Amino acid sequence: MTISRWILFLMLIIGITSCSHLTPPPATSEVKIPWKDRQTTLNSIHSFKIDGKIAVQTTRDSGSASVNWVQKGNQFNISLLGPLGSNGLKLTGQPGRVSLQTSDGKTYSANSPEQLLAERWGFHLPVSNLNYWVRGLPVPGPAANTQFDNYGRLTQLVQQGWNIQYQSYMRIGKIELPERIYVSSPSLKVKMVIYQWNIG
Repeated sequence: MTISRWILFLMLIIGITSCSHLTPPPATSEVKIPWKDRQTTLNSIHSFKIDGKIAVQTTRDSGSASVNWVQKGNQFNISLLGPLGSNGLKLTGQPGRVSLQTSDGKTYSANSPEQLLAERWGFHLPVSNLNYWVRGLPVPGPAANTQFDNYGRLTQLVQQGWNIQYQSYMRIGKIELPERIYVSSPSLKVKMVIYQWNIG
């Protein structure tokens, strides 16, 4: 599997304009928010735009790509570009329909990201989880081990065989969203750096 496909795989497991720009919070502005209150606020975010970068390392390969991810309710549009605009991928979807367009003009479709991944590359994984993980939330339902910092923010999440570490956050109003996320499994290591969050 090429690195561009591994990057696509990451985006699939990760999931999935704007009113407010998020910037890293000053240390003096951090306020402890009870996890239940924080969780309620994060769950209320249904539309967002992310600009950032992903670095992927496997046992055989490594690489990175810039990412632009737009989520509007149940609809999403994820674009990936390698160095100097190479190896572009575009993933679009809504409930019941997902399409992938590659840089060479090929298009693949399926009923879900999970099905697309399984059919194209043989992976059978809960590929929609990152819509929650990227917001700093466990996926509802499956068992999860969680750790929090002194301000009530999620710092580590272990769920469905994945270890997700939240290394830093950005602030918007009275809530923070992840800025640096490290996702790992026995065969895959991924670091996602979010340069800009916009929600609305």
